[in-house]
Amino acid sequence: MKFNESLNNYILQLNCSAKELAEASGLSQAVISRYKSGQRTPTTENVEKLAKGIATLAVKKGITLTEAQIISQLQGSLIGSDICSENMVKNLNTIMTALDINASELARAINYDASYLSRIRSGQRNISEPLEFASKAAFYISKNYTNTEQREIIRELAGNGEDTKLLIENWLCNNKEETPNYISNFLEKMNDFNLDEYIEAIHFNDIRVPTLPINFQTSKNYFGIEGMRRGELNFMRSAILSKSKEDIFMHNEMPMADMAEDIEFNKKWMMSIAMLLKKGVHLNIIHNLDRPWNELMLGLEAWIPIYMTGQVSPYYIKSTEKGIFRHINYTSGTAALSGECVDGKHTEGKYYLTKVREEVAYYQNQAKNILKKATPLMEIYTQEKEKQFYTFLEKELDGYDKSFFVQAEAANAFSNIEILVKPGKWAIVSKEKTPKIHFVIRHPKLVSAIEQFTPPVIEQKF
Repeated sequence: MKFNESLNNYILQLNCSAKELAEASGLSQAVISRYKSGQRTPTTENVEKLAKGIATLAVKKGITLTEAQIISQLQGSLIGSDICSENMVKNLNTIMTALDINASELARAINYDASYLSRIRSGQRNISEPLEFASKAAFYISKNYTNTEQREIIRELAGNGEDTKLLIENWLCNNKEETPNYISNFLEKMNDFNLDEYIEAIHFNDIRVPTLPINFQTSKNYFGIEGMRRGELNFMRSAILSKSKEDIFMHNEMPMADMAEDIEFNKKWMMSIAMLLKKGVHLNIIHNLDRPWNELMLGLEAWIPIYMTGQVSPYYIKSTEKGIFRHINYTSGTAALSGECVDGKHTEGKYYLTKVREEVAYYQNQAKNILKKATPLMEIYTQEKEKQFYTFLEKELDGYDKSFFVQAEAANAFSNIEILVKPGKWAIVSKEKTPKIHFVIRHPKLVSAIEQFTPPVIEQKF
């Protein structure tokens, strides 16, 4: 039974009008009418509102109907509503990327040939039994992706509820809501980004690195979130105003949500980064990737302009069990900023900025030791380093016949990037112009996401 048929049955049973149901459920009468006619199907949230409204009217009319029964019936009929195979594939690709689901393992679990599943995901084949497919895929995902981060991702995509399998199943079948494809958005921004236009927009060529001395004590303590902001900006000013052009090291494990809310701080921070780049300083940055997938991707998108300069080496620390403390470590040629807080107590953190030579030397050595434990997030080859890039590529592909270029069809083409994947090893995103640059991405989750990125494609052996 389709969703609109189930809804109409309840309306007949209650002998109520669309207006009465709208008032009881908190939805508009126009929305109820579209649900009744089958022109629209509701979100999970609206199913719950409808069930609550129907249950409320049932009590008033002395009819025995529980809210749980109604939700179960409506959700079950929603699965049977008109299913768009194309949207199911989009949703499947989104959740596989977000949860880093191995395609071969999923295919085996749902009794599909791996190559056939690959063709479904690329749009070359249709799903013959979409309801059965969604049910099996949802069962596999709900049983195998159960840690806290994975559950949070599932909630972001499919909504809240006790029955995780049913939530995923409904969401896979839902053809009414678009879900952001973070890796697609990231690649599109890479494709569209024009460094020349960005430089002009922020007036980069007009930036003058100041030479006036900075007025702060040889060492200073800061406390709390506001203190952390002041400490970071004072560290940046010190690095900008010093004569040193030594590499800057930056490692910050602190939560970023509070920092991101301060728009003025972010503007000053990014302008400080621009001044350091203008000065010709190289940045060694260790990114904190211990965060939900959407935050990770949005954070990386924000760094695209900085990456394009070729003056940044990004790293990450391979996932380890969280300790009690969270730390911050920044060093330049003449200053160091350190800090710590108990995990979850960001507002009670303490930060220490110093220009004392012996202390700076200590923190510089600490930075070197941290870098030794870090793993490159990606290597960045600018046009000036293109020879080194092709030397690397020739060595990597020697005797290896499974790498391939992925080129989108004309309707969805990336006009300015090419993607080359060595499955499980690296993903290369090569930008052809503005600027010409190559990114060799190493982080397993990002590599897997790009490997599983499936627009309509033509595969060409390299």
